[in-house]
Amino acid sequence: MEMVATCAFGIEAVLRREMLTHGFNMTKRTNGRIYFTGDADALYKANMALRTAERIHLVLSRARTETFDALFEHVASVPWHQHLDDRGRYEVHAKSVASKLFSLRDIQAIAKKALIRKFQEHRPGHVFSETGSRYVLTVQLKDDICEIWLDTSGEGLHKRGYRQAQGEAPIKETLGAALVLLSFYEKGRHLYDPFCGSGTIPIEAAMIAANIAPNLDRGFAFQALPWYDSETFSHVRRTLMKAIDMDGITVIEASDIDDDVVKHAQDNARRAGVDAFIRFETVPFSERHFEARYGIVITNPPYALRLETDTAAETIYRSIAQMYRRHPDYSLYLLSAYPGIEKIMKKQANKTRVIFNGNVKSRYYQYYGPRPQ
Repeated sequence: MEMVATCAFGIEAVLRREMLTHGFNMTKRTNGRIYFTGDADALYKANMALRTAERIHLVLSRARTETFDALFEHVASVPWHQHLDDRGRYEVHAKSVASKLFSLRDIQAIAKKALIRKFQEHRPGHVFSETGSRYVLTVQLKDDICEIWLDTSGEGLHKRGYRQAQGEAPIKETLGAALVLLSFYEKGRHLYDPFCGSGTIPIEAAMIAANIAPNLDRGFAFQALPWYDSETFSHVRRTLMKAIDMDGITVIEASDIDDDVVKHAQDNARRAGVDAFIRFETVPFSERHFEARYGIVITNPPYALRLETDTAAETIYRSIAQMYRRHPDYSLYLLSAYPGIEKIMKKQANKTRVIFNGNVKSRYYQYYGPRPQ
């Protein structure tokens, strides 16, 4: 089977590194997606184990498609009865970039008509009530090459299930994991998030340290596919659970100024099963103590869009700069859309990466400190 893992723009390299670690057979990488091949085990594992992937799709077909007649024939050529239940609810999405077919509404309508026609050939006289499982198809057109995708994830893979309570402007769990994986953090090092909000960054860090696969306890769209094998799924899940290692994790420090927000973060950590590894505290940044040597700070501080004035945001970033100068053995990682951070820090970041936090274009400033001896 050919599959594609999608991710946020800017973290493709992180996803690729994850997939290498898990042994996936990658074939192509483009903006926001990585193609790979494998069997049902690979499909199940990708959905459960990849921390930075947004969704996993099956690539059912690919062909040059320049007319609506060609689109109809292309969609109708897919053996849909092998992948979908004919009682299902079929939802068709469309995307088109630099292609002759650009009307998304027409692409959706023709694709669904071709799908139904194919089912009618397979089961003449069948009435399509669309009352069963939901199936989401995507018709992707780029440079007149059409790919037909079937979503296997269901809800986005950032929905781990632990974050029922969240603060203002939370980052996705997949992005929180990417920020940690882009840092020097590893089990045994001291990690701080002084603007923890709903706790996403410290929770994802603790799950990484304990090697807890992010989506062990949720359902997926592939479980409604005709060829879904529950025994294989259970075997993959058991293997991932056996790999969990809770030993040797240094307590992660997380804090915020709002007591209600911190309590919600604690509840989230408890649902994620990592509350024993995170010490939450209600304290303003100016009173936050950074005591460990060779500490790592990974955080998503407030910025102008989330504060009443630019002055308030600048005050926060000046405080962060002062903290960093007091701790020359620290590594500092800031995700922010606030401009001029390097000027405030009076130091150029070792690396800056553009990352889209939702629809907000942000930058991830990476200041490298010395590694522990």
